[in-house]
Amino acid sequence: MAAARGPLGIAPILWILALSLLWRVFFAAVLPLGTDEAYALAVGRSYSISFYDHPPLGFWAPALAEDVLGAAGPLGYRIPNLALGTLAVWFLYLSGRRLGGEKAGLWTALLAALAPFMALSGVMILPDAPLYAGMTGALYALIRLAQGETDRFWLWVFGGLCLAVALASKYQAGLLPISLLIWIAVTRSAWGWLARPGFWLAVGLAMLGLLPVLLWNIGNGWASFAFHGGRAGGGVNPANFALMVLAQALYLLPVILVWGVGRLMSRDLWRDPVVRLLILIALGPIVMFNAIYLFSGGTLPHWSMPGWMVLLPLMGVWLAQGAGTAAGRWLIGIAVPIHLLLAGIALHVQTGFLTAASDPLPEWDNSVPLIPMAETRAAMAASGHLNGADLLAATGWTEAGHIAAALGREHPMRVIDGRAHHFAFMPGQSMGGAARLIGITRLTEAEGLALDLLETARQHDPGARLLGIVTVERGSRPYFALPVVALSLDPVRLSAQEGDEF
Repeated sequence: MAAARGPLGIAPILWILALSLLWRVFFAAVLPLGTDEAYALAVGRSYSISFYDHPPLGFWAPALAEDVLGAAGPLGYRIPNLALGTLAVWFLYLSGRRLGGEKAGLWTALLAALAPFMALSGVMILPDAPLYAGMTGALYALIRLAQGETDRFWLWVFGGLCLAVALASKYQAGLLPISLLIWIAVTRSAWGWLARPGFWLAVGLAMLGLLPVLLWNIGNGWASFAFHGGRAGGGVNPANFALMVLAQALYLLPVILVWGVGRLMSRDLWRDPVVRLLILIALGPIVMFNAIYLFSGGTLPHWSMPGWMVLLPLMGVWLAQGAGTAAGRWLIGIAVPIHLLLAGIALHVQTGFLTAASDPLPEWDNSVPLIPMAETRAAMAASGHLNGADLLAATGWTEAGHIAAALGREHPMRVIDGRAHHFAFMPGQSMGGAARLIGITRLTEAEGLALDLLETARQHDPGARLLGIVTVERGSRPYFALPVVALSLDPVRLSAQEGDEF
């Protein structure tokens, strides 16, 4: 890899950032909003100080894109995450460069750009994008401080603010300050940090990111902490652990996982206090969540990704020191087919091109409930089924998220007979009036879902009736069916419900 200038005289890091951004823009434009994304947009419009599932920043981002940038489709809603994903790669590049020079920084940036978890977190409306941007910024500041630049007051301020961003994004960020305190305790050269005003200013600034979470939970019976605390446990589950190891390898790329484990097992690295800091920060999420994977079920592989991300600069240094030639071939050889596969999946989810000639569609081709937003809005408006409605209703938070995200803010959403997640804390959950219960399924299953929704609705209103089934195209083919049931709901005060996964 060139250390000075690349093609057209442009610095290699700018090529990496630009090409990575363009690739992510493709995914942002092609992919319809996923379930977690639609939910984040739907509840984020409330601008709650924090949320049942996560701290606020990841939920505010798409709502701000809508209100400030005028976003009305997937690409627009994802603009904040596209920017944050680029920022995270930039901070990782700076961290690698501080540890091993320009070449190490470039390798670090390339690893970050090619790792699927980094690429997709910089696209999808999830709290991981602000988490990674905040964590990598804090990591860069900590590296410089650990290298002896403690007199640079701005580094303390910058590090504290970045950690505040991370803490206001996702709970995993709370492991970083714990690892930092352990590092200070075992590193004699860092003991002096506790006597520096900059350190305590950084602590105070970081706590600002945690404050909204604490205030919301105090006012809502610690519901968010109870939700996450209930997701672990259930006994030893080796099958789940094996599945999560495989999934982590795919999220990272198998070679990056192998190299990361190699960095963790290298005894020599522990002797360097700066590198030891990175390893301790990495071990927090890696050890904690892999233990949860072993003793739980229903877990998600991206929970441990912040730890592997912190190891990327150490891998970059190792590659720059001479392992790069053969390793680079392995990296590109594995990354390219995986990214092309992801691109093909994204295109199919939007257009259905893989089964365009199939009639009927095969059972495996099921992209429910990923409805296209603009087409759904248009079809629902044309049907007239929402005329006279005071609120919308759904039978779970997943359908509620997709429907509310697509149809906008005009009608509040109420979840009936299902887990509500943050909808339980929004005004629509206690509202009564003329409601429209809406479901999402494939066209071939429309009648069955319509009957199920009608049965559910009549438990609340014996006079409920089916207004019709709205058809929405996927690509150029009718695919989605949205049965609409009219019913009258009484106002009610509901408590928060436990959710499953997000």
